[in-house]
Amino acid sequence: MLRRFASLVVFAASAHASDVVKLEISADDRMVYSKTAFEVVSGQKVSLRFKNTSAKGAKAMKHNVVLLQKGVEIMPFAVKCNAAGAAAGYVPTDEASKKQMIGHTKLLAGGESDTIQFVAGEPGDYSFFCSSPGHFDKMHGKITVKPVR
Repeated sequence: MLRRFASLVVFAASAHASDVVKLEISADDRMVYSKTAFEVVSGQKVSLRFKNTSAKGAKAMKHNVVLLQKGVEIMPFAVKCNAAGAAAGYVPTDEASKKQMIGHTKLLAGGESDTIQFVAGEPGDYSFFCSSPGHFDKMHGKITVKPVR
């Protein structure tokens, strides 16, 4: 499934702002992302593919990636995600919460992947995390958006 988000964050320091940067990140049963820090350029187009490499099957550990707007803290937002529940994929759907997110992947079982696209906004640091209950304390990272040179 492909979703488009027209706001903030990108992941590639060496590309020009007009280039589309294709990035991949994964997570497994150890509850860690394969990458936790990225640098990108403001205005850059990004295609981010997330793959859950956990064991497959009914008991597979589910993961996702939630990208937050600059200045939004993970902990209070993770509480909202938990309250949203499994039916919502542990991602809140109210308008106030949607404004705090850049975007998110689906909550994925082992072997599944999802892609989101977005454009980097203003320079600064942006947090990302897994909103599956209890995962955010180990599964989080930061995207630094650099100004165009």
